[in-house]
Amino acid sequence: MESWVGIGIVGLGFVGERAHLPSFRSIPSARLVAVADVDTERARRAAEKFKVKSAYSSHIDLVRDPEVDAVVISVPTFLHRQIAVDAARAGKHILCEMPLAPTLQEAQEIVDEAEAAGIIFMPSLNFRFTPNYVKVKELIASGSIGAPVAAFYREFIAAEELAQQWPANSWAWDEEKSGGGPGFTLSIWSIDLLRWLLQADIVEVCSFSRDVVLKQFGGTIGYNRLSVLKFSNGAVAGLEFSGLVRPAMSVSRLELLCDSLNSLIAEGNERVILHRAEPDRQEWIFREKGPRVWGHLQEDQHFVESILMKKRPTVTPEDALKAQEAAARIVNG
Repeated sequence: MESWVGIGIVGLGFVGERAHLPSFRSIPSARLVAVADVDTERARRAAEKFKVKSAYSSHIDLVRDPEVDAVVISVPTFLHRQIAVDAARAGKHILCEMPLAPTLQEAQEIVDEAEAAGIIFMPSLNFRFTPNYVKVKELIASGSIGAPVAAFYREFIAAEELAQQWPANSWAWDEEKSGGGPGFTLSIWSIDLLRWLLQADIVEVCSFSRDVVLKQFGGTIGYNRLSVLKFSNGAVAGLEFSGLVRPAMSVSRLELLCDSLNSLIAEGNERVILHRAEPDRQEWIFREKGPRVWGHLQEDQHFVESILMKKRPTVTPEDALKAQEAAARIVNG
């Protein structure tokens, strides 16, 4: 069995350079052997900083590199399909950012190509590896707090922060390229998180939206989505997404209510609070640094181990397709 996996990363935006590059650099069984970005200077700088052997301007050159065993796709959504198809046909394993593609049909085509090639294909659903959500999963699995029957998830992102990451002319605001704008793109992870925690599929979706064009940021969108989901096990969930707030209102918060009257709260990436009968209250604080706080390092480690052990990752292509289908239903009302 090989003792390490040669990693090539395509796309050096925030996730590629700030999450995946340092993660794979710190995994003993992974070797960063190549990066690719259409910005050749950015690729060169990243290769120099992280001591990567090869820097390419095209993903084609990267997937042809014989030292690359696995390709990490962290480019805009509308570019995923072609890179994934080329990587799969070259026999490279794939870790692909979400959403897989702008449409469910294209996402299915990616999954089909990967299956035909017999490679490891893992969608990047990193909430499953985020420390505080892992703790929530452990508490549910222990059976000691009862079964979750209702969930509430809120994610508000500051409009100016979104505009800095994705200016008005960015692909992210183009519904055709992104699949439905940030309201679609950014809901994927929380949808998958709820499927994972509740161990059930989404059977009904009811959603409403109200968007505002933000001229002060050149025409970005202050999106607002309110959705109610029903799951196959009878559990229900309310989702609230907004990109129409000031930085002080930014929040990520999950609440789970159990049939035992116990409840769990996960705040940001740092905290889990368990409420039992008063005054019983437990709290866990997570002080992870770097990409561990988002779960990317743990996710990347799992990807590498799956390749080396020739086993199916715990996060599957089917998980990606189901999350993307639900996100599309939310956006489409």
